Amino acid sequence: MANVKLLLKESIKHVGRVGDVVEVSSGYARNYLLPKDLAVQPTPANVKRVEARRMEIEKQERERRDQQQKMIDQLKAVEVHLERRANEQGHLFGSVTATDIAKQLQAQGFNVLAEDINLPGRLDRISDYSVQVKFAEDLTTDLKVWVHADAESKATIEAHAKAQQVATQNEG
Repeated sequence: MANVKLLLKESIKHVGRVGDVVEVSSGYARNYLLPKDLAVQPTPANVKRVEARRMEIEKQERERRDQQQKMIDQLKAVEVHLERRANEQGHLFGSVTATDIAKQLQAQGFNVLAEDINLPGRLDRISDYSVQVKFAEDLTTDLKVWVHADAESKATIEAHAKAQQVATQNEG
């Protein structure tokens, strides 16, 4: 199967950015890029048309990057507090997800999506965690996430701890 050269009208992950002339399989071009109007033949007229769009998109990307840099600086001082149900040992009934953290940040006025958040593993205990917010390779910060027990679970955990303490004293 022969490859074809096309001029991208939109940035496509793992393919290229707006205005790039890329070489893709003819099937990908015929079945996806051309029907969705994401690419055109690289004629001089099309190159000129797409170049103007590319300038606009690069300007938007620069502005978005500046906003993200400001947000990274602000997030350094932010903590996220979440309340969850847990058993008497402090294990959560279900773990905290990147979506939960993103929603909490959005409620605080930060435009952070779940895919911008990297978890250090499963957040499935009552504890504090450090998660990474990452917009780009060089735009990252660590964020403190506190997972607290809800009132009902807190009472259960405290009762369990007290019972453990009494049991230990009775043994000795």
